[in-house]
Amino acid sequence: MTKNYAISLQKACHKKTLQPPHILINYTSPPAIFSSGWLPMIHFTDKSTNFNCHFQNKTPKWQPEDRHSFGQVSHRQPIKTVGQILFRQLIHKKLMAFCLIASTCWVMTAQSADENSTKKMPAVERVKNLVTSDGVPLQLVYYPSQGKPTATVILVHDIGGSEKTVRKLASGLQKAGCAVVVPDLRGHGASKNDNLDVSKKRLLVNQLRMIPASGGGRIRTSANLKGDLETVRNWLVEKEAEGDIDLEQLCVIGSGLGGTLAATWAVADWHWLPNTQGPQGQQVRTIILISPVWADQGISITNALNARTTSGRGEVKPLLEHLPVMIIAGSDDRQSSQLFQRLKGARPTSWFQESANGTKQQSKRRPSPNQPKTGPLVFEEIRSSLRADKLASLPSGNRTPLQLCAWFISETSSVDD
Repeated sequence: MTKNYAISLQKACHKKTLQPPHILINYTSPPAIFSSGWLPMIHFTDKSTNFNCHFQNKTPKWQPEDRHSFGQVSHRQPIKTVGQILFRQLIHKKLMAFCLIASTCWVMTAQSADENSTKKMPAVERVKNLVTSDGVPLQLVYYPSQGKPTATVILVHDIGGSEKTVRKLASGLQKAGCAVVVPDLRGHGASKNDNLDVSKKRLLVNQLRMIPASGGGRIRTSANLKGDLETVRNWLVEKEAEGDIDLEQLCVIGSGLGGTLAATWAVADWHWLPNTQGPQGQQVRTIILISPVWADQGISITNALNARTTSGRGEVKPLLEHLPVMIIAGSDDRQSSQLFQRLKGARPTSWFQESANGTKQQSKRRPSPNQPKTGPLVFEEIRSSLRADKLASLPSGNRTPLQLCAWFISETSSVDD
């Protein structure tokens, strides 16, 4: 049923307050543009009068009306002069014209938003009974994309977290067009057992090192060493065979110490060389680290930084210089800043620029032929004291991790060797 919602226009004349007129605009529902917190305002300013069309608070108070007309106006104060009458009539006409135009725009926006909201995302799938090479049972949650995915994302939560602690980021990336898989790492979330439970006991170093482990043999799918992330990757290979995803557009996002583990596994992925049947690895195209930890609990990112690869041009160089990397950090996150400086150090200073909002990234200027080819490197500092999974789930702001991740993935969905 169509309802009319009243939008109040308030008028302040010196110290006297008049009862606001009501402009009735026909909607099937309150316009979605306002539910997101937008505060539209228009000013008609005169030396003695200021008109404001505004909505108080972030959620306007909608008042259903039965009337189907425009311009129902009543005043508490009498109009004393002809000049006041003419002036108010002129202002009311201007306001009415504005509201008619605005109502058309708002209705179109509301209808568009309603159409988008009716497009339900594919149902989230929980996958059980995955087992690593050392016999650890794992579970993961899969967020399929609607249509062909922009990229396939493996999202790795922080140690001590779970799929639940990064669920907002995963869901947001799904809506942005990505297919996202989030494993509960061993000892976390639904992947706990009597021997592995981080809520009762910290994981030993050898257990942490098994999370990104990959190797042993020449055929990757039958390798002797398959840790948590490698087991997830093998499950994705099955999804690719079904035509649901494309592993050639693989992005790895890691949070906290999970970022260190994700970078370590990305290095292992690039060590798998093609065989007679085709490529087996080198599928990770983008790495995003949220509050990365340089070293903790016996795990260090140093080995990943020192790992080298050979590009299609025959150049041997550090892998994390070859791949696009973005680091997202909160305020005063020294470890993230140090990691950025380390990655930046191998590139000429002239390749970098800092924008007015604090973003540091590689300059778009083309390097000279004698300079090595590298992947883009971006450092984003967010004004927040949050870290790792809590920062990854930051709900609002000008530059949230979700917005940054979606942008970087779309910009670096492929890398030329």
